[in-house]
Amino acid sequence: MQFSHIVGHAPLKAKLIGNIREGRVPHAQFFLGPRGSGTLPLALGYARYLLCTDKGAADSCGQCSSCQMVAKLAHADLHLAFPIFLSEKAKTCDLFITEWREAVLKEPYLDDEIWRAKLEGENKQLRMGVDIAAEISKKLSLKSYQGGWKVMLVWLPELMDPAAANKLLKILEEPEPMTAFLLVGHANERILPTILSRTQLVKVPALDPGEVAEALRERYPDLIPEDTRAIGARSEGDLLEAFAMAEKSEEELFVFFRDWLRACYANKMPEAVEFGEYFSKMGREKQKAFMRYALYLIRQCVLNWQDVPQLVRAYGEELEFVEKFSKLLNAQNVGGIREELEVAHGHLERNANPKVLFLDLSYRAHAQGHHRQHRDRRPRGDHDPASGAYDRRAQQGGPPCGAACHVLLHEIEDQRWLLPHLHRESDQGQRQGPAPDAEAGGQLPHRRDGRDGGGQHHGS
Repeated sequence: MQFSHIVGHAPLKAKLIGNIREGRVPHAQFFLGPRGSGTLPLALGYARYLLCTDKGAADSCGQCSSCQMVAKLAHADLHLAFPIFLSEKAKTCDLFITEWREAVLKEPYLDDEIWRAKLEGENKQLRMGVDIAAEISKKLSLKSYQGGWKVMLVWLPELMDPAAANKLLKILEEPEPMTAFLLVGHANERILPTILSRTQLVKVPALDPGEVAEALRERYPDLIPEDTRAIGARSEGDLLEAFAMAEKSEEELFVFFRDWLRACYANKMPEAVEFGEYFSKMGREKQKAFMRYALYLIRQCVLNWQDVPQLVRAYGEELEFVEKFSKLLNAQNVGGIREELEVAHGHLERNANPKVLFLDLSYRAHAQGHHRQHRDRRPRGDHDPASGAYDRRAQQGGPPCGAACHVLLHEIEDQRWLLPHLHRESDQGQRQGPAPDAEAGGQLPHRRDGRDGGGQHHGS
């Protein structure tokens, strides 16, 4: 893939090209960025420019034999390593190289979900075992076929087994001459720190909404400008997610989410059951897309509830829904709705039964919608000076700092209410003399933490 065909990242592409032209090619680089940001296309573009025999000032020539072979991911000096379903019969990447090439050529912004769907096997966990690391070592020990650079591209190194990671570390510690390691991943916290310390980090930021919208216009010319702009903002820089949104009818997802949530809040469970039936027939990928979309829309509602409309990224009917639904949020239910959707999304990724899962989510959404704004735990006869201020804040939906601050205020004022009562009990005890002991049948007053209070117990 040529740099000119990669969406955005103009300054980063210029820097990568400048390093090669100035002869500053690190032996190992880690292209790190979020999903859909373009880490894999950038690494492939870098490899193509490095192997090109007629480099231009701003890109590879695209005409030489090296460029033609890299375009098909079939260059003899471009070696590829990626996670697979490990089994007794399949332990190395060579058995799946044809499938991986097809997947990347079809979608250069490939992620693990698309790759997992491309493969077929009983084991659904993608891994890179020690045999793949040995395969990497073996390939790099060979001489270059064309007498120039050798490139080893390792996709998703965070999925390496510990034994494989340690073996890769030894290869990085003693690199072969004219060898370039290109690691491409999304989660550096899952990689050995010793491996990270031996690679030069190439941070790939998320794409700008305008860049995503421009890519959508090129790939889907039939999309109206308002839709491309809305999807570009909603994707949060994830081009792969933006493509999925454009193909899966966002209007359909919005109408489904809006009507389902209305049924949950109105306690119309027969309708919620019908929504569960429809949800179970949507297909796994569209189900997960719905959960991600729901989380996005709830986030916009939270931003509007927190009185920061300038951060809201919603348009048309979505914006109307956000403005209305945000009025139903309060400090007690705002976190619960988000957590329920996140948990449901996680269960979907673990192949939960979609019909049962969605019906359970419907009941939980109904419970969150009817969560009482505030339950005053103080006695009605108490005249706490802070109670008036606290009640007014609760009626306004909580303080602007959010649910955590609201809960903290609740606990603080509980303590302030409790202290006068403890002092009154202590004063009464001093006027009435020492507390009765256990043999006299007296009971010591109890504190809220369950320990005996009211002074020390004096035995006879």
